[in-house]
Amino acid sequence: MNTKFSSLPDYPALKKLASALWQQDNAYHGAAIIVGAGFSRSCASTGDNSRKLPLWNDFAKILSKELASGSNDPLRLAEEYNAYFGKRALHDLIKKEVNDSAWTPGELHYSLMELPWSEILTTNWDSLLERTSAEVHSPVYSIVSKPEDLSNAKTPRIVKLHGTIDITKELIFTQEDYRKYPQSYAAYVNFARQVFIENELCLLGFSGDDPNFLQWAGWVRDNLATHSRRIYLVGALKLNAAKRKYLESINVAPIDLDDLVADYDDIDLKHKQATRLFLEFLHDMKPNQVWEWEPSRSQRVGFNEDERNKIYNDSSYAAKLLEGQLPVLRSDRDSYPGWLICPDPIRWELQNQFNIPSPKKEHLQHMTAESRACLLYEISWRYEKTYDLPPSWLIHELLTVCDLNTPCGLSKKQQLEIALLLLKNTRWLNPTDSKPIIEETTKILEKGIKYWPELANELAYHQAIVSRDNFDFHIIEENIKKITECNPDWKIKKASLLAELGEFEGGERLITEAYKELLIQYRNDRNSIYILSRLAWGQWLMEGVKYWSSEKEFKIISINTQIQKCNPWDHLEYIRKRITDELTTQQNKMAIKPSFEPGYYKDNSNTITFGNILHPLFILEGISRDAGIPVCWDFRGFLVQHAAMLSEIETDNNIHRFSLAIRSANSDTSDSLINNFSRIKIACLPQSDVEHLLNQCSQAVEYWIEKCKAGKNKGNHHVITKLRVFIEVLARVSVRATPEQAKKIFRLALSLGRINELHHFWLFDALKHLIEFSLESIPKSEHSEILLEALMFPLASEIETVGPKEWINPIIENPGNREQNSAIDRRIDEIIERISPCSSQSAPSLLRLLPLIENNFLTESEKNKIADQIWGANPDYQKLPNTGLYFYSLLKIPSRDVLSSNNLVRETLFNANDKQLLDQSHLANIINAARARDVNELPSPEQAIRYFNILISWEAKKHDNDMLGLKENEEIRRIELIGHALAYSVLPSLPLSELTEDNFKRLISFYNDNGDATEVLVALAYFSAANDAFTERLENIYKKTLQSKDIDEVVCTSYAIYTWMKLNKSSAVERLTVRLIYLIEPNRMAYLHGLLWTVNEMYCSEYLSNRDIEFLVDILPVIFDSATYTDINPASKESISISLVRAACVRLAKDILTISHRENKELYRIINEAKLDPLPEVRFANID
Repeated sequence: MNTKFSSLPDYPALKKLASALWQQDNAYHGAAIIVGAGFSRSCASTGDNSRKLPLWNDFAKILSKELASGSNDPLRLAEEYNAYFGKRALHDLIKKEVNDSAWTPGELHYSLMELPWSEILTTNWDSLLERTSAEVHSPVYSIVSKPEDLSNAKTPRIVKLHGTIDITKELIFTQEDYRKYPQSYAAYVNFARQVFIENELCLLGFSGDDPNFLQWAGWVRDNLATHSRRIYLVGALKLNAAKRKYLESINVAPIDLDDLVADYDDIDLKHKQATRLFLEFLHDMKPNQVWEWEPSRSQRVGFNEDERNKIYNDSSYAAKLLEGQLPVLRSDRDSYPGWLICPDPIRWELQNQFNIPSPKKEHLQHMTAESRACLLYEISWRYEKTYDLPPSWLIHELLTVCDLNTPCGLSKKQQLEIALLLLKNTRWLNPTDSKPIIEETTKILEKGIKYWPELANELAYHQAIVSRDNFDFHIIEENIKKITECNPDWKIKKASLLAELGEFEGGERLITEAYKELLIQYRNDRNSIYILSRLAWGQWLMEGVKYWSSEKEFKIISINTQIQKCNPWDHLEYIRKRITDELTTQQNKMAIKPSFEPGYYKDNSNTITFGNILHPLFILEGISRDAGIPVCWDFRGFLVQHAAMLSEIETDNNIHRFSLAIRSANSDTSDSLINNFSRIKIACLPQSDVEHLLNQCSQAVEYWIEKCKAGKNKGNHHVITKLRVFIEVLARVSVRATPEQAKKIFRLALSLGRINELHHFWLFDALKHLIEFSLESIPKSEHSEILLEALMFPLASEIETVGPKEWINPIIENPGNREQNSAIDRRIDEIIERISPCSSQSAPSLLRLLPLIENNFLTESEKNKIADQIWGANPDYQKLPNTGLYFYSLLKIPSRDVLSSNNLVRETLFNANDKQLLDQSHLANIINAARARDVNELPSPEQAIRYFNILISWEAKKHDNDMLGLKENEEIRRIELIGHALAYSVLPSLPLSELTEDNFKRLISFYNDNGDATEVLVALAYFSAANDAFTERLENIYKKTLQSKDIDEVVCTSYAIYTWMKLNKSSAVERLTVRLIYLIEPNRMAYLHGLLWTVNEMYCSEYLSNRDIEFLVDILPVIFDSATYTDINPASKESISISLVRAACVRLAKDILTISHRENKELYRIINEAKLDPLPEVRFANID
């Protein structure tokens, strides 16, 4: 259509008007329009096709006839008619001739109203425009029928300058109306003045000698002079030279469309067609919005089979096609709006822009050197925008064109951009492949800084990000200093790195400065997507950074980022969806899908998926890198949830998963740590990853210790948080450490406890884990080497700690032999001195000394000193001293009068009243006294009878107001303790005379009523020693519970069978033993460790038959091989005990080989393999 108009003399004016209408030039407010009667006449429709709406000359004829006047001036005739017949008669005439209700808006009314006019003014008396506006929803026009409506109507408006039939009292028609108009309708005049000054003005539906046109044009000339903008008179005007000259003299630019409709002889149809062409032209001139940019599609359609084969088989032909696409690719890149983060749909199109043909290495060989370099640059630009990872062949091709010393048709900056892309992507390559690329690209980039000054920032920023992922915080500090704050982008990126170091004040200052700069830039250029996209991210960051701030200076401005595809939330929501989809796919691969047909299913573990959807890791890292978004800012998590979820997606490169998991954690109990550093996942890590974590987490701990000591970070909470996270990770990974590494970590943990600044209760759990887990990786035979350091660790009473958690207390269970060492002597004496008589604060000191007591490590004088500290100088042994421990431990602690102290403990243990007995702590004391090593204190028969009757008569209480279930949990715990007390203390001491039918039924009833008391199954076994009458019933009970789905029930049953075997070996128990033996197979991994322990005890006690032993010899290697960490779902029940199963296999294999003196290669094999097991409970199962 533009070709049709371009031949018109007035085409430049037409283009200027269209440009103003669509506001392509910031200098314009827009375009307004005045609609005349000619528009309604041409465009409205009625049932009678012969009728037309009247024009001025039509009214002049009617008035002249009625007045019998020879005048043809419609305004003069209207004035005479008004004077002769009155105003009412004139209005009735207008109403009759116009007959507004008979006319309906035509399609051109809608076409006009759908254009973005800043205002619509009309001199028409009809209501066609108003009725049209009610059905047009964009834009929405307000109606102004009277001057007083102006104050309440929002722009854009339809303003009825001359009134409306049946709406307004006055209709402007007579000469007097026009003369008084500026005074009578001053509001309209002022409004029109503002419209004419601010907007280009279009007149549509007027002729050059139209009275309305002449009146308004004259008024503009007289009142606005040079202040008004150009007025465009549009239509099939058929102007002669004189008329055109006249219009131009009154600042009216005619747009004469008569040449386009010259072949029409019907004057009304001619004007209608001219109006149609004009409106169509304006619609066609609607510019494509910058944010509607899309890359051109390189793929061609309509290939025949021969051409398709030629593309795939003829590299030179494919190369020619690619060369032909270069101008389009270059144009796409040049017209890219400048989004900071490319919108997802466009990113997808860019990623797949090369389709037929898809560039390959062999294609490049058939291209000229310049075309090859240009194509490689276009490809690299698209990889940079999409965050995709170039394949290895492309990386090597790109390397060939980024050497500044080798001209290739690209500018030096373009060469450097390629080199920078390759350097950034080395993060995703393995070290072997990435090292030479890093060296080469770094050399090129350092040399090219003079050609691209921001390169220095890019290099420092990249190195800081690499160091961030490796937890090299010192290197991050060094590179932050190298980044210059040359523009808002770099201020925000630098702030994101400062956040990694906890320097939030400095980071907030930079973000605030960047945001203010971006606001000014946006104010000066509101059409720039480049600025708007950066402002959107800057504002999003500011909202997060200032979330907890009390400052009032920050105000959110309203910017429409949704339409321009700049909304940060759209990107974040897309990433969340991609991560969720990946996690769902990963979980589905671990499951089977049953078919509707019985017996059929689909195993998804073997499913292979194909696709070119980008991994969400690349997208998240790309967005956070380019936008400068930290995972979290102080207590505000920007990408915490995204990073935590993403860290659970399995990838070939664990380094980035570790980084995301650790950076998204805000405590040692964060899910990201628990899920990613579970015991099973730690066991599955390759040794290189273990070494990486051990080294880098140790360095990170040392870094944050320095920060904590320096106390530079306000509040220090960020430093403490970082420490607790890195200490926890180091603790978990330490189970993979060698003994020497473990000793180093253990000593590091002990040294932390001596730093006053670290005595914060947030760190207690993590530090406790670091001590305990690293100790697990040290063989017990070597614990003596670290005894002194452990003893030197400060007790709670030696430091000042505040908080709800207990201070750490490292305990060495195997101190070895006592050798002459004055330091140990002094420290033991200091610990003993910390024992306070009758004080719970003595507990830490006693716990540290108990292993030394049990292993006979202490001297007699030290033991006597302990006795005196606890019991006092002259004890009467009438009341147990408060030690802060269960009082059964006094059976182990030295006493000057062992008999008296033990009697007092026994008296307290076994002569409690009903209420005291049912107290949880008292039940725990009874159980531990019976089961503790070298104690084995049991009640007398009389005491056992009493306790039996009390315990099995107990009933759990129902609590109506227990909304949180706390009281219910307390009752469940009491039931469990009662079961243990009956099994290991009361029933073993119960006389045979009490093992009666009645008591048997009572015990069975108690068990049935209290399902959590599974240890009662062990207690039942004691009835087998009293009377064979219980044998059959016991056998049936144990047969049933051996097949239970409850793990505890199965394990307790196995121990009950072993107890029965010790008490009364019979054919029934032998049959149960056979059943127990055959339960030991790989498919029962969840409770296999408990069964293996029981069977091992049976084997060592020579309770197993040769057939049983042969079965175990055959099955143990199978179980051991099946219990591999990589085949277990980390979230399954089996994962809880799989290492214990492997350890139990090793111990049983060792005992079989030792006791039977047999030679079995498979048993030796699992013992030798266990020595190299990732987890210490298996590694040391053969020696500890």
